[in-house]
Amino acid sequence: MHAGRSLFYFFSSLLIIGCSPSNAPDIDQNHEASTGLVILDDGRDYTFERGDGDYRVRFNYTGDNWTHADVAAIQVQTEQPIAIVPQQYTSPGKMMPGASVQGENIGRQWNEITQQELAKRLESLGFFVLTPSIQQYSEDLDGYQGFEHFIAGVHKGNAHVQTVLLTADAHDPNAQNPLPGAQMLVTGTNPRNQEWEQLIQRYIAPFYQQVGLGNQGPRVRGGHSDEEGSSAAWHPLIERAAEYGPTVTIMEVSRAIDIIDQVGSIEAGRQWAAPLFDAVALALADYACQQGFDLTICKELDHVTTH
Repeated sequence: MHAGRSLFYFFSSLLIIGCSPSNAPDIDQNHEASTGLVILDDGRDYTFERGDGDYRVRFNYTGDNWTHADVAAIQVQTEQPIAIVPQQYTSPGKMMPGASVQGENIGRQWNEITQQELAKRLESLGFFVLTPSIQQYSEDLDGYQGFEHFIAGVHKGNAHVQTVLLTADAHDPNAQNPLPGAQMLVTGTNPRNQEWEQLIQRYIAPFYQQVGLGNQGPRVRGGHSDEEGSSAAWHPLIERAAEYGPTVTIMEVSRAIDIIDQVGSIEAGRQWAAPLFDAVALALADYACQQGFDLTICKELDHVTTH
């Protein structure tokens, strides 16, 4: 049986036994996690402290060597595999509203949908899920420093953290993004984990065949500018976290306009992309199983050929 199809059948079975992602609790980004997050004391002084509760972070930042995160390690006190599912877009009219379709910026709306849907699935599979958003810090440059350093701090403080941000691409090509659409942006300044990248690609391939869209797969973005925040530069969220663990990616699900063309609205994309959310969650679970985590689904994945 085709690997992707068999996995979609398995996720459908979760609906029958009551473990559907749709039955999982909504994500409360300000909750106090029962297992707890601890900023480790390394004896150093840090200039900045940002965020509240579980999403607090301490770091230094001067603007120099900005792909490196000089951050205090954040330890998650759990035996579960850890996933970070961020939301990086500001509200329309502010610093980074994301792709525009028919004159409306949809970055935050789509990223919140993908964050909710992927986080629910990962929680149902047994992950400890963190859902940082730029709104928890502030929708400006200072906020992005806190947001990105938090993600890096969790990678620094824990082994085998997986960070996946699902977004939608603009439709106008440019020199840095000559072929807009589905793609998996990965680190360009640190060693990559290509086995992890290809594992995710194998799981998501059936979705793109189903909807008739192309997928570039893993791609390094940036390296053509030293200006932090430039589209020609390395992506600070990816590079800062990947220094401490390369399993971090920003995945463009498709062009934003493709979602509108296929199903009529960004909100309708929630159901349209459900097989993709399933596939990404299962890929992350498969990787966690390979790292020795004892998830219930591991036994189900043993017989699935993904190679």
